[in-house]
Amino acid sequence: MNGGLRERLGRLTKSGNAVPRPVEPVEEQQHEEPEAEAWAKLGFTLRVGPGGACFVRDAHFEPAHRHGLFSVRELAAVGDTLQRLDPTGRSVEPEKLLFLDTETTGLGQGAGNVPFLIGVGWWTAGGFTVRQYVIRHPGEEAAMLAMLAELLPQFTHLVTYNGRTFDWPLVKNRFVMHRLTMPKDPLHFDFLYPSRALWRTTMPSCRLGAVEEAKLGVIREEDVPGSLAPALYFQYLAERDVTVLGGVFQHNERDILTLLSLAIHFGRLLQGGAELSELSPAELLRLALWYERLGFAQEAESVMSELASRPVNEAVIEHGEAAQYYKRHKRWAEAVRLWRALAEYASGRRLVSLEPYIELSMAYEHRLKDLDEALYWAEEALRSAELRLSLSRAGGDGKLREQLEDIRKRKARLMRKNRREQLD
Repeated sequence: MNGGLRERLGRLTKSGNAVPRPVEPVEEQQHEEPEAEAWAKLGFTLRVGPGGACFVRDAHFEPAHRHGLFSVRELAAVGDTLQRLDPTGRSVEPEKLLFLDTETTGLGQGAGNVPFLIGVGWWTAGGFTVRQYVIRHPGEEAAMLAMLAELLPQFTHLVTYNGRTFDWPLVKNRFVMHRLTMPKDPLHFDFLYPSRALWRTTMPSCRLGAVEEAKLGVIREEDVPGSLAPALYFQYLAERDVTVLGGVFQHNERDILTLLSLAIHFGRLLQGGAELSELSPAELLRLALWYERLGFAQEAESVMSELASRPVNEAVIEHGEAAQYYKRHKRWAEAVRLWRALAEYASGRRLVSLEPYIELSMAYEHRLKDLDEALYWAEEALRSAELRLSLSRAGGDGKLREQLEDIRKRKARLMRKNRREQLD
């Protein structure tokens, strides 16, 4: 990589007089420059705004256009449901969502990391528009930021993927660097967080590329990875050949379309529209816990009910979590049914958790008031713990020994309590 180019990129020009303000619609200019024709072939036009000029491209997608499993028009039916993700409770209108993704010269938040491409997208009844602002050199960054500042007030919510910690703080930092008036922070939907909540235990990665392929049906062919964008931009600066950036522009456009499809997918889930029969036990568990965390009691109950109906041998861990869910909600009959099924499945399996036995003993003692059953399950827990300890290496499992001692104490206490009740 050319070291001089990196240094020149780091010495960004500060434009103190480029303050965003209301302006007439941007005026397109035809400049006779060596690169103008090459940019035009990629769909870009040089536009001027309050801070100067930069290249801009608009790509329009009709309502019937499909990106993976979803078509553009479907946002109309589910977009307002995203309100359920907004802790402020502010209403959400599909046409007030601004989808944003950047391509930068690096990965950090330092002064030397520059967004050379800012892509945004918005929905209307007429389709979906992706607009890309790109700078040919650092001197055009203030113009790009000023144009973005003009656009932002038209929207109430920003939609990103990891934008809360990367894209948006970086953009705001660039406003500061150029002494530009900071735009007001929009409300923000960062889809990385619900993606992690739903899929972090069922997918090897929650990168946007992995999520779109596994959950949205988006398969990219001949895609330029985002990690190569900085190198390709520096190559452009060295060679002034804009065609090397064609794949970067396409990658950014696809990322924004994926954000749209993800918004539709989350909107459907928030409407309770998941096909539960198609989900694995692990996926059902994550979805139910996500609903519970968001306060959607009816949806969480429906998913937990589906999970509890799955065969125990296919969902040992998930049934244990489901039993804890019912315990939290004081649904003792459902919790006990799951613990009993787990305990029966655990019989003779030394590596299965002792939790079902212990939970059953406590539930029968304190909630169902059946000391005989409580004592029975304490004895089952003791038998299982002793078997596991005898099979452990040299009997050296310290945690298991502590559990064994606690179970012995529980059994002794229950026996005394049972004798007292018989005497009474």
